[in-house]
Amino acid sequence: MFCKLARARRAWTAVVAAVLVAVSLGAGAQAAPATVYGGGTILTMAGDTPQYVEALAVRDGRILAVGQRAAVEKAAGRGARRVDLAGRTLLPGFIDGHGHVTSVGQAAGFASLAPPPVGGVASMSELQAVLTRFTADRAIAQGAPVVGVGYDDSQLVERRHPTRQDLDQVSASHPVLVMHVSGHLASANSAMLALMGIGPDTPDPKGGHIRRMADGRTPNGVLEETALAAALAYVLPRDLDAAVAATVAGQKIYMANGITTAQDGRVMPEAFPGLAEAARRGDLPLDTVVLISFDRDWPEAVRQQIGKPYSGRMRIGGVKLSLDGSPQGRTAWLHDPVPVPPDGKDAGYRGYPAMDTVLFRERLVEARANNWQVFVHVNGDEAAQALIDGVREVGLAGRRTIAIHAQVVRPEQLTDFKTLDIQPSFFASHTWFWGDWHREVALGPARGDFISPQASAWQVGLRPTAHNDSPVVPPDIMRLLWSSVNRRTQSGDILGPRERISVYRALQQVTLNAAWQINEESDKGSLEPGKRADLVILDANPLAVEPMALTGIHVVATSKDGEVIFGGF
Repeated sequence: MFCKLARARRAWTAVVAAVLVAVSLGAGAQAAPATVYGGGTILTMAGDTPQYVEALAVRDGRILAVGQRAAVEKAAGRGARRVDLAGRTLLPGFIDGHGHVTSVGQAAGFASLAPPPVGGVASMSELQAVLTRFTADRAIAQGAPVVGVGYDDSQLVERRHPTRQDLDQVSASHPVLVMHVSGHLASANSAMLALMGIGPDTPDPKGGHIRRMADGRTPNGVLEETALAAALAYVLPRDLDAAVAATVAGQKIYMANGITTAQDGRVMPEAFPGLAEAARRGDLPLDTVVLISFDRDWPEAVRQQIGKPYSGRMRIGGVKLSLDGSPQGRTAWLHDPVPVPPDGKDAGYRGYPAMDTVLFRERLVEARANNWQVFVHVNGDEAAQALIDGVREVGLAGRRTIAIHAQVVRPEQLTDFKTLDIQPSFFASHTWFWGDWHREVALGPARGDFISPQASAWQVGLRPTAHNDSPVVPPDIMRLLWSSVNRRTQSGDILGPRERISVYRALQQVTLNAAWQINEESDKGSLEPGKRADLVILDANPLAVEPMALTGIHVVATSKDGEVIFGGF
């Protein structure tokens, strides 16, 4: 009891000190009237334990004061606008630990093939019907490509990928391309394969596979990893205006989920001009952290922007490298074989690297020389080991390298992460969407129980974040919190109960920790004087409901730099 009281006194002393600083800052000339929030629950996320305050004041896009109502009102001064929270909960705006915001907007313009609970496609016949209706409803011109996104072989009753023959039934004349939910595989019909120049004599690219029919030569339509490169031309926006529109559309979906800082987590040279133009036009409602795909070559003008401050609410936060593929797609690079190999693979199949490891080391050396932050896609434990070895050997230790996904890391690898300052960003909603599939097919029970080991990461002293990797799954932060806390699968199983974390820890992962991982903790992630007024208002306090009820909490409003961009009060 004494320890709890002592912690409470220290926390309250810090809050009072913050208010006193804010009062002194507000004593001079006021550039604009302040806004004071009160009458509800205000959770600051400023400490390692929950801290609540009575009121919060905002002026000129920054937090002016937090603390007791009277002190905050004094700091706000005359003419302040008052917002009654009416019992609702105010938090720092959510920060996207990893996602692809432009792709979220692009996906909205394609045929949705997502299975329940996101969509309604649960069988091959339903997939074909959706594509047929989409082609007719959009009046797609004869010979023009038809694109669908989000199909999931693990959720189709057939439990397989659509083949060229399946998609030929949709159309023999339209090229048809469907993207797997992971973004790491796709399937094409005969017309699309011909359009992409993929035939019996086309070799597998390094880091990818073209799946073949029984003759061992003829492509069956399914493409893995780098074999998708030829498909990029058919999923990217057609022009600059369309690219800007896709980015803005994705950001609107994000803001409806309480996100105030988005990420575009693997931007190719072909896609960068659209983001740059959106920033130049002032069309970005959210701060957008861009990670450029560093397995590609970039012009010097872009390289010079890496690590620089925001311009037009966009900045290049660092470089992105992808060492492997998808665990649910069974292309992640694993140490031990998958329980059920994909079609055409033998019993020892354990995925594969998606990037040449020599090139990977070279890129790490270049990033270190330029002091660029490095973000690396690692799903399997062999990929994680390649990252550990690379960071150690090229001298990147202590540079806050981010291991994106880090789903199949081993306990000893988490210890290495801590030693080397490799910080994991977990795709924590996997337990809900693919937990049963991982346990039965892709990983097996033991590895499934340790997928996205958030509790263990906290225990060794890491500062993990969690993400949805949207558009792989929707950017639903409440579902992400729910998954981190409950680890429930769709069958009702608990996948790795020891890796469940508290609701407060889960909130830290999408606020202050997420700001810290991108080196923006001095500006975002908690409600403290001087920080950006990025806010989210929820209709209930996540810390005051049963953990299973987290998905029932809704975003009421989202505010960026003090301006409401979604909902209202």
